[in-house]
Amino acid sequence: MIVAIGGGEVSKNETYDIDKFIVESSKKEKPNFLFIPTASKDAETYIQTINGLYENLGCKTDTLHLCNTDVNIEEVNEKIECADIIYVGGGNTAYMMEVWRKYSVDKALINAHKSGKILSGLSAGSICWFIAGHSDSEFIEDIENPKHKWVKGLGIIPYLHCPHYDEPERAGFNEFYSGQITDAIAIENQVAIVWDNYEFYVIKSNPIKNAYMFSWSDTGLNKKVLF
Repeated sequence: MIVAIGGGEVSKNETYDIDKFIVESSKKEKPNFLFIPTASKDAETYIQTINGLYENLGCKTDTLHLCNTDVNIEEVNEKIECADIIYVGGGNTAYMMEVWRKYSVDKALINAHKSGKILSGLSAGSICWFIAGHSDSEFIEDIENPKHKWVKGLGIIPYLHCPHYDEPERAGFNEFYSGQITDAIAIENQVAIVWDNYEFYVIKSNPIKNAYMFSWSDTGLNKKVLF
């Protein structure tokens, strides 16, 4: 199962109902929770926030550090194998995917999915499960004349993706998506798509927010609300 969260301030409990669902989905009394904060370059305050939340939800927490540290690939694989729940944090998607490929974390996460672990994440941690996602990596890196771009994910969920769809800087996604052959799922903050055995449904921590399916045809852009 994958729980892909469009966005929301975790420190303000904006995704709390979704986080609770993730823990309950493990069907374990004290699940092993692994946080992968690569996209934030292992930001310590972020690690404390996520692990604190999931400890309060009854998990035994651990963190996979891949930035600014000596990485032992055996230890990486062991941590992923030991986890019941894996949560990928937000930040720079392009940077994250590059680091994952370097240490074969991408392959390890695909295997984790095959073995039935609960996979989850927010923003960059949502994009990573899709074929590719609408990424603001160039803005995060503060390069000159930044643009949104597609960043390739793991391809487990066979759609394109836009997180934070209700935020002003994602308003251009409709035009950005135009002409694509593959359908896309856009998710607003405080909403998640649950992908389970090639079927999906929507869960929310804010009932007025939504997720949408995009497709492109001869008549133009088609957009519908998902449930």
